[in-house]
Amino acid sequence: MKAPYRQRRLLALLLATVAGPAAAQEAPAIDLAWTTRAIAEPRTLREGSVFGNGLALTSFGRDRARIEQEARGRLGPLNLLATVTASGQEGAKPDSKFVAHEAYADFTLGGERFSAGRKLLSGDVGYAFRPLDVLQRESRLQLAPPPLTGIPMLSWDNFGADSAWSLILANPGHGPGNAGSTAAVRDDASLALRLFRRVPQGDFLWGVASADFHGVARASARNGLELGAGFAAVPDEAIEFHGSLLTQQRGERRVPLAAGAAAAQLLSAERALQVERHGRIGKALLGATWTAESGVSAMGETWWDGSANSADEWRRLRANAVARNALRGLPGVPDVAIAGANAASTRLFEQGNLARRGLLARLAWTEPAGKWSAAADWMASLDDGGRNLTLSAGYAADKWRLDAGIRAYGGKADSAFGLLPERRAAFVTLSVSY
Repeated sequence: MKAPYRQRRLLALLLATVAGPAAAQEAPAIDLAWTTRAIAEPRTLREGSVFGNGLALTSFGRDRARIEQEARGRLGPLNLLATVTASGQEGAKPDSKFVAHEAYADFTLGGERFSAGRKLLSGDVGYAFRPLDVLQRESRLQLAPPPLTGIPMLSWDNFGADSAWSLILANPGHGPGNAGSTAAVRDDASLALRLFRRVPQGDFLWGVASADFHGVARASARNGLELGAGFAAVPDEAIEFHGSLLTQQRGERRVPLAAGAAAAQLLSAERALQVERHGRIGKALLGATWTAESGVSAMGETWWDGSANSADEWRRLRANAVARNALRGLPGVPDVAIAGANAASTRLFEQGNLARRGLLARLAWTEPAGKWSAAADWMASLDDGGRNLTLSAGYAADKWRLDAGIRAYGGKADSAFGLLPERRAAFVTLSVSY
C-alpha cells in the first residue's frame, strides 16, 4: 500500500518550502515512510481512592483512544518526523493536532558538521530509568506513549569510527521557566557536551569484552552543572552489563504540604503542592541482560533517583488528602474546595519517575522468526513499598503490527503506586507502515 497522494503531496510541498528554491529546482527524490497507528487505552479507577471526590476534575480513569498518522522523511540534509493525531477521551470532546516532532537540517560549514532545528535528544544505556537523559528527560515505561517531541537546538557534531562528540545548544533564548513546572525543566536553555567511545573486544576487560562508554556535561540556569558517565559492556554473546551515574548541582521538585497544615492551606488548590529546591543530588543505574538463542531474555535493573519524591513525601500526600476529606460536612467548607484541592494534589504523579529507589525485573520472549513476542515486567519502589506488574504481547506480519498489554498498580497504601488513582490500565495498538 502507498500513502494517499494528497498526504504525500503536502509533505513534499513542506519539504520543498523548508529546503528552499534551489532544492525545489533540483527536485530530488523524497525518502518518505508513513505509519498509521490506532491506540485504545481502557483505564480503571482505584476503588476507595483518597482522592476520589476530586478525580472527576482530572483525566484519571478515563478511557481514551487516538489515531496517529506519522510521516518520517528526508530530503537531502533535511529530516522530518511529524504526526497528525485525532484523539478522544471519555467525557471530553474529540481533539486533533499536528506536531512536528523533528524538523532539522544537517549541514557542513568550514569543514565541520552541524545540525539545526528541532531534534530528539534523549539517550542513555538504561531501560527503566535514564540518569544521563538530561536534555530530553524522557519519562520511561509508559504503556502506549505518543511520539517524543524534539527540542530546538543547534549542535556541532564530530563522528569517527569508534568515537563521537556533540556540542549542543538546546532551547536557545529560553529562560528557566516557572518553578515546579515539568515542562520548564525540559524547555530550559542549556549548553551540553555529549561524548561516545566504543572499545572493541580485545581492548577492554582483559580482552574478554567490548564496551561502549558515554559521557555528558550540561550547564543550565535551572540545574546548574550536570556531569555524568555510563557504559554498556558485552563480555559474552548472551550477557550484557550497563550502568550510568550523574551528579547534578541543584534541582527542584513538587512536594505535598507539610504535616499539620491549616485547613485554609489544605483547601487551597494552589497550595496543594509546593516547590522544593534542593542542592546537589545524584542519580545512578545498574543493570544486566541475558539472552538465549531461543529468544528468551531476562533483564534486571536497579537505580537511585535523588530527584524523585521520598517515601515520607508520598505519606504526606495521603495524609493531606485524608485530612481534607475529614473536613467534609463542616460549616463553611464547600465540597468543591475539597475536590479541587484533591485534584490539584494528584499532579504529583506527573513527575516522570515515581520510584526513588527502584528495581525492575523483565522476562521476555521473541520468536526466532520475529513474528510473536511477549514480556512480563515487575517493578518495585524499594523506598516506599509500591509495585506494578505489566504483561504484554505482540504480533508482527509484513507491514503491520498488533500489540496489547495490561498493567496493575499496587503495594503499600501510602506508596506512590499504591496511591495512584488508577488501579489498572491497558492498551491495544495496531500499526501499519506504508
